[in-house]
Amino acid sequence: MRWRFALICALLSASAPVAWAGSEGESGEAEFHRHCALCHGLDGTGNGPLADAMKAAPTDLTLLAVRNNGEFPSGRVADVIRNGGGVLGHGSTAMLAWGVYFAERHHPEVAKARIAALVSYIKGLQQK
Repeated sequence: MRWRFALICALLSASAPVAWAGSEGESGEAEFHRHCALCHGLDGTGNGPLADAMKAAPTDLTLLAVRNNGEFPSGRVADVIRNGGGVLGHGSTAMLAWGVYFAERHHPEVAKARIAALVSYIKGLQQK
């Protein structure tokens, strides 16, 4: 399992960022499926195909509001997407920091829009 994770990470880091041109709602889902679903699963519950290869189980993103007294922690979610997570689970490193990848050649406004779209999409996955 670890070799699959290493291979996917290598492919992601070697590939050029895809141009982002959709609306926030459309791109949030697309970005989630492209970058988050491998670990967190298509439904965000943490059952992605690489979950078994990780030291710690991926977070169930559908329970973020429940675990935060019913309030979705938008700022914390954006920070984790931008800078990576503090949980050691991806072999010997923490969750990938997507902020630099999303910036596409030093365009922070692109990264900001992509992260906002992802946060909005993840907020929509919350269990009631």
